[in-house]
Amino acid sequence: MIRSAIYLMVFSLFLLSCETDDVVVPGGEEGPTVTISSNQINISEDGGLATVVATLSASHTENVIINLDFSGSASQSDYSESASSITVPAGAITGSMTITAIQDDLEEGNESVVVGIGSVQNGSANGFQQLTINIEDDDVEQVPQLILNEVLYDPSNNALDGDANNDGVYNQADDEFLEFVNLSSLDLDVSGYKIFDDSGLAANTPNHLFPDGSIIPAGAAMVVFGGGTPTGSFGGAVVQTSTSGDFNMTNAGDVMYLINADGNVVIAFDIEPLSNNPNESYTRNPDLTGDFVQHGSVVPGVLFSPGTKSNGTAF
Repeated sequence: MIRSAIYLMVFSLFLLSCETDDVVVPGGEEGPTVTISSNQINISEDGGLATVVATLSASHTENVIINLDFSGSASQSDYSESASSITVPAGAITGSMTITAIQDDLEEGNESVVVGIGSVQNGSANGFQQLTINIEDDDVEQVPQLILNEVLYDPSNNALDGDANNDGVYNQADDEFLEFVNLSSLDLDVSGYKIFDDSGLAANTPNHLFPDGSIIPAGAAMVVFGGGTPTGSFGGAVVQTSTSGDFNMTNAGDVMYLINADGNVVIAFDIEPLSNNPNESYTRNPDLTGDFVQHGSVVPGVLFSPGTKSNGTAF
């Protein structure tokens, strides 16, 4: 009788040790989280193409399948999608699909394609996510769109860690930079545009005057450094240096203004909410659409990425 009781106790302990809580599921119980992004926010109606990328928080031992939802003002006659889902192969981090605009002769105005995550197999969405891709109607006049994507107002003073312009010299004023991106499918002429900080605007003294012939190609970036001799390709971006030799962006709080040739404010960027002496740039995350965060929180150990996306790839 005692022996039977012992056997029963051992068998019960064996069953308890085999509960599912002790089983390790590859990638975690729900798998990795998924974030979606697009390389273009605006595409031309004339065959414009946007690539939607799904990025995992970690690789998985099985395929991760992201089923997408499509909505927005554009109809299926306005665009086509290469797939209704994205598959990230086992062991990989990213997968993608494409959206291609379809040309017509109708004056419809700009229309939008909204891409969301419907469901995820072997993973989960990283919160609620939707991307909006605008199809620019080439039958009506378009106005190019410009954003500030990255700003470095406090370069690191640790040796050459702050040498953002890559000229082999650390200089606080020279290595500051502003990175603008033309979101439009049209080239943008910024000749005659001016950059001011607060004090420069009050004195009507620009920190930078864009010279004649300053063109930001469609979908491309322009980087304006405070000074120095910028060295390298910077992802193929258009590169200029401040005509005043100093942006004078004060770490304790300042406002940067981009004003067009007609005297209208195009961009106003308030540094004060981010004035915590970060010794690195602030960049949008995701690039082009996200809020400003410290660069190292996106790519650990990387302090800036002038002319490229935060991961170093070209726009």
